[in-house]
Amino acid sequence: MSTVDKMLIKGIRSFDPENKNVITFFRPLTLIVGPNGAGKTTIIECLKLSCTGELPPNARSGHSFVHDPKVAGETETKGQIKLRFKTAAGKDVVCIRSFQLTQKASKMEYKAIESVLQTINPHTGEKVCLSYRCADMDREIPALMGVSKAILENVIFVHQDEANWPLQDPSTLKKKFDDIFSATRYTKALEVIKKLHKEQAQEIKTYKLKLENLQTLKDAAYKLREGISQDQEKTEVLQGQLQDLERNIQTMDAKIQHNEATLKDLRKLEKQKMSKTDVRSTLYKVKEEQHANLAEENEDTDEELKEWKTKFDERIAMLESKSSKLEREKDDLAARSSLLNIAIKESIKEISKLQTEAEAHVSLKNERDSLIQKLFARHNLGSLPSTPFSNEVAMNFSNRIKSRFMDLEKDLEEKKKSNELKLKVAWDRFMNANDRWKDTEAQKQAKVEIKKGILKRIEEKERERDSYELHVSNMNLAHIDERDKNMQNEIERKTNQLAGREFESNILQKQNELFTVEQKIKALSREKDIMDADSEDRVLLSFKKSEVETSKKKHKKMQVKSLSLSPPMALIFSLDIMDEIRDRVKGVLKGRLPPDKDLKNEIGQALRLC
Repeated sequence: MSTVDKMLIKGIRSFDPENKNVITFFRPLTLIVGPNGAGKTTIIECLKLSCTGELPPNARSGHSFVHDPKVAGETETKGQIKLRFKTAAGKDVVCIRSFQLTQKASKMEYKAIESVLQTINPHTGEKVCLSYRCADMDREIPALMGVSKAILENVIFVHQDEANWPLQDPSTLKKKFDDIFSATRYTKALEVIKKLHKEQAQEIKTYKLKLENLQTLKDAAYKLREGISQDQEKTEVLQGQLQDLERNIQTMDAKIQHNEATLKDLRKLEKQKMSKTDVRSTLYKVKEEQHANLAEENEDTDEELKEWKTKFDERIAMLESKSSKLEREKDDLAARSSLLNIAIKESIKEISKLQTEAEAHVSLKNERDSLIQKLFARHNLGSLPSTPFSNEVAMNFSNRIKSRFMDLEKDLEEKKKSNELKLKVAWDRFMNANDRWKDTEAQKQAKVEIKKGILKRIEEKERERDSYELHVSNMNLAHIDERDKNMQNEIERKTNQLAGREFESNILQKQNELFTVEQKIKALSREKDIMDADSEDRVLLSFKKSEVETSKKKHKKMQVKSLSLSPPMALIFSLDIMDEIRDRVKGVLKGRLPPDKDLKNEIGQALRLC
């Protein structure tokens, strides 16, 4: 638990700037009693200002808080508050805050000169002083006490003019209670948790979309596999039908040849018939001529002639029936030949269609085999048998490619996570270096201000010396000599008195303190040089961050492109991305590509060297 031990007040409100007023706080209780205007409220205000840096109400920006220069009869008054307290860890700390109020021609100027924390080194027992800016001091003291600034302002060191803040308007009351109970940190933590929850939900949504896309790709692959098996069955059935049609075509060709042979025979018979009819007509004419030329008629009887006629009619009827029969056979063969020609044409069309489908199927299989060979040769996935591949072998190769692709994606995710962790560590280092640089700049500015004050005091002393020299030039020298002798005697007496005191030990102590201060200045200068060197690392880090952002954008664009492509093209596109990543890794590792298990360690060493 933190406790307050002592407080020194000088030049604050009614406290004289020339006198040091020390208040000791006793435990477990200290009562401050006095009439109105004695300074009781000033003590509480000084405690609050020392711990929180907040001026009391109605202080007019510090003009009425520091002792009035008009009352002191000077143009400038300085105030100081020293507070000694024990931290929450039980360590003694002294807080020193100094102020200055200057009377200008038309207005008064208030200024906080310096803020110092003084501790004791536990190893050497020496006092160690650290200068801070007011804002840093206001954060440091509540942290040392283990109490928040809001509790110090509104509960422990609350001013009597602000003691009724629980009765104020609801918005102010809520703000104060949030500050006291650190509700803003809780709300910020809730906001961060909500943001992380939202980001995780977004990532889950994207992964679900990816899973749905992969599921659709898987279903499409299964459908393609079923389509291939169905196409194979159809091709087998069609090949059987094609063989049957070829056999039918062969039988039809044999029949057509036979019919053509019979048709040729019929045509020959018809020609013979025509020739025979011509011969018969000529013979009949010859017969008529001969009958006309006959000198005597036939002596055959009518019965014999009728018998010859009947035989001749029977012969003609038989020949006509045979001719009509051949005509009918000819018509039947013509009809059958036309039907067979139509069937042949349809069979030829079906054969050409099946041949084109078979050629397309063979070209797709060849394209698949060439794509598998190209992928295996590009990514060194092993040896391949001779083409063409069977469907089972092709499915096995595609599964190997998909598994390789999934392994590469997992490796990429691990590398992204490791890069994000390294980027976060580098950013933390950058922020720590930036805070250290700000602290050193603040200390440097405080020392510059102290130096300016010292130079100003030196100029004032020089002006006083000039005025004294002018005053001495106007004075009586004899009187001055007499005073000089008296002063010499007084100096001898004082030197004899001071000879017994330990001024040399004090001088040695001050010299040691001066040496420690010089060592601190050297250490600060070294830290400044280190921070100057770190500035280059910060620039490189900013460049690396910009490169990481551009690579993230490219990766998102590539993901969008890969999602919009078909499954085989997406696979080729992702493998092209992996080739680009391998080329970049080779560029970082100077043309060397380690195995997958050592790739993460090699990249981590390269980044640490950068």
